[in-house]
Amino acid sequence: MNSSLARCAISSSLRLALSLALLAPFAPADSSDDAKKLNTQGLDHLHRKEYDQAIVLFRQALQLQPNFPDALDNLGKALDASGKDSEAVADFDKAINLAPQNAAIHADKGLALFHEAKYEDSAAAYRQALEIHKDFPEAQNGLGAALLHLGKTDEAIAAFRTAVSLNPKNADALNNLGSALLTENKPTEALPFLRKAHTLQPNHPDILQNYAQALDASGQTHEAIAASHKLAAKEPKEPAVWAQLGHLYYKTKRYDDAISDFKKSLALKSDQPDVLVALGQAQLDRGNIPDATKSFESALALKPDDFYALYNLANACYSQKDYTKAADYYQKAYAQKPDFPDALAGLANSQLAANKFDDAIASYQKLIPLKPDDPNLRFNQGTALFNAGKYPDAAASYREAIRLNPTFAHAHYNLGMSLLRLNDQKSAQSEFAEAHRLDPSLTPPK
Repeated sequence: MNSSLARCAISSSLRLALSLALLAPFAPADSSDDAKKLNTQGLDHLHRKEYDQAIVLFRQALQLQPNFPDALDNLGKALDASGKDSEAVADFDKAINLAPQNAAIHADKGLALFHEAKYEDSAAAYRQALEIHKDFPEAQNGLGAALLHLGKTDEAIAAFRTAVSLNPKNADALNNLGSALLTENKPTEALPFLRKAHTLQPNHPDILQNYAQALDASGQTHEAIAASHKLAAKEPKEPAVWAQLGHLYYKTKRYDDAISDFKKSLALKSDQPDVLVALGQAQLDRGNIPDATKSFESALALKPDDFYALYNLANACYSQKDYTKAADYYQKAYAQKPDFPDALAGLANSQLAANKFDDAIASYQKLIPLKPDDPNLRFNQGTALFNAGKYPDAAASYREAIRLNPTFAHAHYNLGMSLLRLNDQKSAQSEFAEAHRLDPSLTPPK
């Protein structure tokens, strides 16, 4: 396929997994019994993801006991889980002022800063937590996530590895380590970690998606399809899930299934040019050229300079013998990627098929430095030159094709035709004889 929509994401469960892992009560001895009771009730709501109720209870506890670091920390967790990250950071800072040596609060602050996309500050908060408590797997996992967003992939992988070594059953850390390894194109190394994460949390959407990607990249595409089906059952309204499944079916040449799943993705989110291109490619390979053409045109309506849409639409037009339109799209594709020889080859072949011989000759001349050892290119160039009446140059091109591939029967035959135009009967007959020897269907002209 021309593009891949499979994501390789840091686990979206990081928010809740870290928050719940850090619920370590440390209420001071002088906190009132009523404040403790309200804090405990708030924790019950927090565990049930009833964040609004939890926030109310934690604030009531703090009204009774303002210097209650446990309640401040838990209020920060509830605010963070509600998406009120900046408010959460303020409460974590208050808690840190009261309990500066509590590693859990620093880590909770790191998580809130991560959610604010303040990755440098997040990493600093996690490092502070680790200075206090070095064997803190959740802090290592959070540090890895922040580092990965800062582009420090090697450091992130090291942090995830430490988190996993400290807690081999931390599914989030296992998933994040596998995901980071996937970004480094190390699917075989990632797969064992993702398989273990999947065993621990078999229905976790992010784990399923990364697991499926690692299976596919490791050559286990059928197993990847099974994992992706499970993911689709869990998240039937997620467009990327159906797109990934479509790509997997395409790889196994199950084009009808691929087309069906690409359409499901587009029904959920229509403005996906990459998925439209993938759908068009599957339709093209299925032999449904009109529908493929519509898919590529729809992709271009969303993204007019999309190289793959331009190139594949050109292929579709060429297969329908609409050489003028094909040449136009190949030209636009070539403008997007001048170093992609197939686009230029398509342009040259379209010009040749449209009898625009001078244009074709010029395009082949540009193409030769990109594909100097391609005998078919020299053959096609020779054909354009022959039809333009440039017989000496045509003969030279056919000779080069034969040099690159001595058994190229049609090149021998066309060289013979060029030599006839040059009144070299003897050499022409020799080439015709060799062409017939290589391919008995090629007989000398009478």
